[in-house]
This record gives sequence, C-alpha cells and structure tokens, in this order.
Amino acid sequence: MYPLFESVCIENSQIKNEEYHEARFNKSYIQQYKTHPTYTLFDGIHLTNLDNNFKYKLRIGYKQHGTRYSISLYENSIPKSLKLVNDDTISYSLKRNNRKKLNQLFNQKGNFDDVLILKNGLITDASYSNILFTDGKLITTPSTPLLQGTCRARLLEENKITEAHILESDIQNFKSFQLVNALNDFDDTRWVPISNIQKG
Repeated sequence: MYPLFESVCIENSQIKNEEYHEARFNKSYIQQYKTHPTYTLFDGIHLTNLDNNFKYKLRIGYKQHGTRYSISLYENSIPKSLKLVNDDTISYSLKRNNRKKLNQLFNQKGNFDDVLILKNGLITDASYSNILFTDGKLITTPSTPLLQGTCRARLLEENKITEAHILESDIQNFKSFQLVNALNDFDDTRWVPISNIQKG
C-alpha cells in the first residue's frame, strides 16, 4: 500500500517543476510519518524511450520505506464548466490515494465538467486542480486550497499570481478563470468565462 503519491509532468524527457514536487513530498512525508525521509522522491526513476512529441504523466506512489512509479501518455482534459458544491468537513492537505470524499463531490457535477468546492463559505479547489481567477488585470488564487499544488506554488513564488480569501459572492467580480495542476500549467490563452461557474 502506497498511501501518498505525486503526479508529475514529463515533457521533452524532462521532469517539470521537480523542486516543487520534491518539496511537497518532503513536507507530506514528515506530516504523515513524523520523521524525515531516507530517500528522495525521484530515486530510481529512469526516463527512457519517451517520445519528445508527447506529454507524459509520471505517477509516484510512496510509503515510509519505498516508492512505486508508472509512466503513461497524458492527454489534456481540462474542465471548462464548474458546478459549485459545498462541503464544510472535507480535508485533502496531503495528496492521498484515498480520494473517496473528492470523488463523491465530483459525482455531483451533473452536466458540468467538474465541481468547484466551497468550504466554510470559501472557494477552495476543483476536484483535480487549483483555480485561478482574473479581473482582466490581476490573477488571484484562493488562499484556502484543499491541496497546495506544485504549479500554484511556482506561480506564487514567481509573483505571477496573488492569493486571497475568495467567497462565493466574490466570483462575480472576476471575468474568467482557469484550472491549473502539475499536468496543466498556466496558459494565458485558455481563460474560461466566469459565467461557466454555476450552482447548477
């Protein structure tokens, strides 16, 4: 059983955001096992026979004393419509294999592509992604994500985005949104109209 995992993007046979995945792995490992890891996240991983024309998903499951990984072709599938759902008890601060609660919320999406989760009145994440909002000038992400994403962390460090508490009522102040995660980086050409977020 590998209770925790990282999903990593490989492009041109290179690992993207490697330092951010390593940092999250270390933080999560310490939180889970109350000790420092004796190995690094990418120990023993070999990237061979990969076609540079394609994007790959590297999935690394890990436990206290080891890892298991797989590499598969990745096809972009980015949700463009979100249904607002509420759950004041959900917690997903560690990237766990057990996504039961998230899957239950995702199953409430109806005719939408994904859900956008409200917790205690605040915007958090979609089921697989952090969310960015823009008013046409500034780009803002919720300061209350369920999971601290690696792409989100890099964008914050690069000062490309800011974070703030975002209420459901604040959504109307933005023009558009986009979802980002390790496999789907920020792209200034794929903003989606804010009207695509609805209560359903």
